[in-house]
Amino acid sequence: METYAVVKGLLFFLVAIVGIPGNLAIVGSLSWITCCVDKLLPVELILWNLSLANTILIFTRGLPAAMFMLFGTIVNSHAGCKTVIYLSRISRGMAFCLTSVLSCVQCVTIIPPSSKWAHIKQSVPKYIFYVTFFLWLLYALMETEGLMFLGPQTNSSNPELIFNYGYCVAIIPTIVFFYVYGFLFFSRDLIVVGLMTIASVYILLVLFQHRKQVNDIRNSNQNSDVEIRAAKTVVSLVTMYILFFGVENTIWLYQIAVSKVIHPVVTDVRHFFSICYTFFFPILIIVSNKKIQNIFKCLQR
Repeated sequence: METYAVVKGLLFFLVAIVGIPGNLAIVGSLSWITCCVDKLLPVELILWNLSLANTILIFTRGLPAAMFMLFGTIVNSHAGCKTVIYLSRISRGMAFCLTSVLSCVQCVTIIPPSSKWAHIKQSVPKYIFYVTFFLWLLYALMETEGLMFLGPQTNSSNPELIFNYGYCVAIIPTIVFFYVYGFLFFSRDLIVVGLMTIASVYILLVLFQHRKQVNDIRNSNQNSDVEIRAAKTVVSLVTMYILFFGVENTIWLYQIAVSKVIHPVVTDVRHFFSICYTFFFPILIIVSNKKIQNIFKCLQR
């Protein structure tokens, strides 16, 4: 086995063995809170969906890559290959979009009571469930167009238009489709990143530049310390997200705008950065979320 294959397999496997139990722990803890304690706050509902999306992404992108590189495991059936890549694309898009929604909701949550937009704080929680449900449905519909180009490992007369994941492949029908789909994909991600960046900048302004507004929040709301701590966590998540997915999208832009060939190594690096967020996300959430920590303490007792 080549050194590159071993290193790649071990890296993907490391992400899987940390990311899967970490994200499932968050899903389980928040589910327990819903069933036995109280209903979830808007931010917690988003975190539940985000953890679920991360879990699906690792199972359908990180784990298959690790199993292929270390043990040669491939998806032999046409339907199985379609299912794996289809779910990975949905979960990747949901992780991207939900992080943006999380930053926007947290941005609304810390609006000072004196602001003219303060009334929005009462309206947003009512629609979080419907927004998350709509996003799952939307991404499920948007990714159906790629199903016709997926299949198990196979030979092609035009290897330059193949994304070879090892365990299965995606065959691009024409170069025109590759460019159109590629730029639409990149533009969609760019819009989402723009939204989360604007929301995060506002959060930072409230937390670090407008001390008087922060004090007003604390004086009027006994839960303000929790909100401010949650806001800092969201900013940290967005920073990580922009870092990892910024690298992924930079590589994707290089592939569609500069490179004339879909290099397997470049695709491997892009896919690895696309799942790095699922590795660090549960660590940050578990360390910063007191409710989840309390669930773990109860289980230990």
